[in-house]
Amino acid sequence: MSAMGFALKLLGLRGHSCKELEVKLLKKGYSVESIGPVLEKLTLQGVLDDRMFGAALLQSRSRRKPSGKRKVGAELRKKGVSESLIGELLKEYDSAELCYRAAEKKYGSLRGATEACRQKKLEVFLYNRGFEWRDIQIVVRKFFKPGTDFDDFD
Repeated sequence: MSAMGFALKLLGLRGHSCKELEVKLLKKGYSVESIGPVLEKLTLQGVLDDRMFGAALLQSRSRRKPSGKRKVGAELRKKGVSESLIGELLKEYDSAELCYRAAEKKYGSLRGATEACRQKKLEVFLYNRGFEWRDIQIVVRKFFKPGTDFDDFD
């Protein structure tokens, strides 16, 4: 199979960043000389686009597993997206809303413990998901302010 054929096969399975696709082609044994023109052609055709890849990844994470800017930024970095593009993509990323949605999903599984324990577990969970401390504190206050029941947030 040619480098172009293998690249199209990979892109047919899921989106890839340019760097990620380059690494996979190298691992498969294709030469640097054959990979360059393939990546260039795919980019010119609009099939390979780091901006679209990054936006799709952020949208997917927002729906499936809400995470904070730190975590999705690290994931984009790991996949080879440039720092400047990551910065642009994260400008419009509503981390505060996603923090609330992640907390809402997690809160139900915390019912068995004491309130202080549930609060700490929720804070740790949200922090590990990459949310900023400021957003975590705002969301946790909404869930644990005195006299408030979780059902009030439906």
